[in-house]
Amino acid sequence: MTTTTKAPNYKAPSGWNALLPRRIARQQVPRDRRFRNVVVGAGYTGLAAARRLAELVPGEETLLLESSTVGEGASGRNSGYLLINPGEPSASAAGFAGEWATRQIALVQAGVDWLRELVATHSIDCNWQETVPAITAAATPRGERSLRETRRRYEAWGIETREFSAEDLRRILGTPYYCHGIQSLTRALVQPAALHRGIADSLPAAVTLLENTTVESLSGAAHFTVGTSRGDFIADRVFVTNNLHARAFGLARDRMIGIYTYGAFTPELDGEQLDLLGKSPEWGALPAHRMGTTMRKTMGRLLIRSGDSYERELEPAAVRAMLTALHRKRFPAMRTHAFEHVWGGLTAVTHNGGFLFGQVKPGLFVSAGCGGAGVTRGTIQGKLLAELACGSQSPLLSDRLAQSGPNWLPPEPLRGTGAKVQIAWEQWLAAAER
Repeated sequence: MTTTTKAPNYKAPSGWNALLPRRIARQQVPRDRRFRNVVVGAGYTGLAAARRLAELVPGEETLLLESSTVGEGASGRNSGYLLINPGEPSASAAGFAGEWATRQIALVQAGVDWLRELVATHSIDCNWQETVPAITAAATPRGERSLRETRRRYEAWGIETREFSAEDLRRILGTPYYCHGIQSLTRALVQPAALHRGIADSLPAAVTLLENTTVESLSGAAHFTVGTSRGDFIADRVFVTNNLHARAFGLARDRMIGIYTYGAFTPELDGEQLDLLGKSPEWGALPAHRMGTTMRKTMGRLLIRSGDSYERELEPAAVRAMLTALHRKRFPAMRTHAFEHVWGGLTAVTHNGGFLFGQVKPGLFVSAGCGGAGVTRGTIQGKLLAELACGSQSPLLSDRLAQSGPNWLPPEPLRGTGAKVQIAWEQWLAAAER
């Protein structure tokens, strides 16, 4: 199998990573070219898989390959929400019936719990916050109806919820833009690039991390040859955990597409301007529609994340104009609506929300297709993938294996046309939630 696509060359650095001290990438090529395990992709999934392999079999050496610098990839470009949303019911296999939500929530909650433990154990400074107001907010009557139905589903699953009136939202968020809200399924808010870097820098000694190294080919069976921009490596087992870019190895090529989303940070704001963003020092606001606008007040700044494009990143000037307009609509009284950092991030999307997960042939394991809540989902997926490879048994792994994989997608140009039409339709439905 030879690569046909590479990781994206983003048009701008991650705003989250830009707020951190410059990190020196690990680029020292190991002398030994033979490893028990090679993990392709050091996002949250790959980091979890490599760590768990080292925990389960301490004597085995694992090479973890990353095409970019840790903190600059997709794992450091999201909004920093540690969510336990259950995902799509259509991705549940027979036998889950009415329990699909509670089973999937339990899976993702296990990812949150493991991350919390790692942050505490290794003193990772990532602004981990569990008491910050995290609200799903509606700006339209359609959005409010959707949230009321969502709250009924939460209660059916046994999840306690709280409602927020327009006045509550004005007080917390500092804007009259929203009419109704409910407590989201956010378990924590973090600085995602700092969390990503902290987890990478605390890997066990048995894991060798090699950054800025592109995997160019993958071949073999009992022993795999992993061809990279820094030469070939040999492995008994290979773990493909680079999400959308698993397509480069022929994996799920007709099962997932790439969608870019966009974020921006204001400059650090003074006290007067911060007061216009509500009285809470920090908050998070998720949209009532999936094509809506996500926001955070954090670290003395406002984050806005919105917009979607199929397989191709928009130009930074167009992104800046779009996000500036969304900022101005919500907070017209701000002294300026300028941004200091604007960036894009690429994620995988499957038609039914399903993941490609498991052993695709002897010694080759894959987890790909994560299209949302990737910090938590990716973490538990990687952990369970390592346990599967090592023969570990658990109810969580059984539940993961019982879930359906991603549906087939038609070839181009039908795939791209369909995706673009779907994006346009969903954006129209989102209306003022954008």
